Amino acid sequence: MLIPISYPLNRKTPLYPGTEPLAITPTRSLEREDAENESRIVFSSHTGTHIDLPRHSCPGGGSVRVLLAPEAVFEPARCIEIPRTGEEPIRIHDLLPHLDAVRNARALFVKTGSSRIRESDPEAYAKAHPWVHHEVPGFLRTQNPALRLLGIDTISIATPSYPEEGAKAHRAFLCNHPHIFLLEDVDLSYGRLLGEPWILRLYPVVFDDLDAVPVVALAEFE
Repeated sequence: MLIPISYPLNRKTPLYPGTEPLAITPTRSLEREDAENESRIVFSSHTGTHIDLPRHSCPGGGSVRVLLAPEAVFEPARCIEIPRTGEEPIRIHDLLPHLDAVRNARALFVKTGSSRIRESDPEAYAKAHPWVHHEVPGFLRTQNPALRLLGIDTISIATPSYPEEGAKAHRAFLCNHPHIFLLEDVDLSYGRLLGEPWILRLYPVVFDDLDAVPVVALAEFE
């Protein structure tokens, strides 16, 4: 069974402040007596559910083409719940009750509950959301050197109120070794994601030398 955990892209997709909005421009039109309808779509590499690669924060860091595959599979994936509201950080002590999942995951997801306001209050979802402290990636590497991806149901692991902390956290995940990729703006509302292991399948929307890219993300259950 496959469950989508990525959001579809559209003009209303919430964006981290400063991100260029998605634009759709008709380039050919039947109404103008062209042979067909055709559109140009322009969007940031950090639009919607997207994966950050080392090139995003690290000089000379690897790109989508270098470090991913057209179908990237992470197994097992685990999802833990750390409820948060507003701009509360996620710290090491929040992970301690979940060490079994932390130590036995190739991809680890954190469900804060932030996504419940994604549609009802997209501005708050984008500007005032839970974030991840820069101490977390080092702890995760110590507990599980095989971990390769952290996913979260917030628009980013960083929040606009703490830009230096956000940059430091991105570098700690992406620039240190082994790299831990970041999957942001993920839909973790499906209840079965919590508890049992599953398989994460990622399909980059654009497969090229990019710092980040929107993805189609699927959770696979046996």
